[in-house]
Amino acid sequence: MMEIETSKNKMIQTGKRRHNQLLEQFQKDINTKTKKIKVSIQSKPTYHLSSLEKSFVYLNSALGSEPKEIASSINRDPRSIKSFIQNAKTDSNAFVSQDYKKGRWKKGNSKLDQRHKEFLNRWIQAGTIVSARDAYLRLNSIQSVKSISYNPVRVYLKSLGKFVKPGLKPEVSTKNKSARLKYCLKFRNFNFQKVLFSDESIFHLNTNYQKSFHFRGQKAPKKQKFNPNIKIMVWGGVSYYGKTSLFIINGTMGSNKYLNLLKRKRREILNLFRNRKIWFFQQDGAPCHRPKRIKTYIKRWLTSRILPHPSQSPDMNPIELIWAQMKRMVEKRGPTREMSF
Repeated sequence: MMEIETSKNKMIQTGKRRHNQLLEQFQKDINTKTKKIKVSIQSKPTYHLSSLEKSFVYLNSALGSEPKEIASSINRDPRSIKSFIQNAKTDSNAFVSQDYKKGRWKKGNSKLDQRHKEFLNRWIQAGTIVSARDAYLRLNSIQSVKSISYNPVRVYLKSLGKFVKPGLKPEVSTKNKSARLKYCLKFRNFNFQKVLFSDESIFHLNTNYQKSFHFRGQKAPKKQKFNPNIKIMVWGGVSYYGKTSLFIINGTMGSNKYLNLLKRKRREILNLFRNRKIWFFQQDGAPCHRPKRIKTYIKRWLTSRILPHPSQSPDMNPIELIWAQMKRMVEKRGPTREMSF
């Protein structure tokens, strides 16, 4: 029992010491802030105390100090100190400075009227609001309109739709549009069975476009993310008569790598068109496909017919559909670098 009392006395002593330290710190801070401010004793009692001064006054008054003593220690009007202490006893919010109040937004009407809706519809059509909060603040800034709460604004906007980020879509230039039209008119009756469509594609193993059902109350599904981001470039070719095997490219594709690729895939490509006589090779306008030596090799060792491909026209190559399906399969499987395709 004696041990408990002894420990209790120690706690009281440490508590007093801690309290005295806080008072000394308050005194230092106030003296620092009010060093350059001279306030006369005859100043008006409506003078506003800062939050730091209010804290100091509140603690000293709770310890039994007189308002005159507190006022002289912080160089403030005793009437202001006395008025604050009286308000603090009756009003719980008197201790909080009006300039630093935080909390919920002010309450307004709980139902939108026709004028509110007209303003919201007009702003949505003009694209001048980007969120429900933006719409709420703008509505309440109009003096001729009744104040409104935030929730009705959010619910009304949600009933109309939602704010989304627009997707970026490249625009085909006028020159390329003309080239696409000429290509389509020229080859509208062309038989594409004897065409090898070739292309490269990049597989990012950190992408995820597959959706899965999430039951309420359960943890959201997660997928492993690789660091650094793992990406693999592959080349392939497809035709009416079959396909080539995939070729995995290490690093970026250059003209030297592309030439070596064609040399390694030469026999495989020719086997697809054995006894077919005339056939066509199609490739896009990537920088590694443009050098003269690349086109010379294709005409000499593969086929003399290279099918043109207008710029900004990936939809004219059917292999793009195969790449899209393959990427969905890869994402579903979730391979790592060690796993093979």
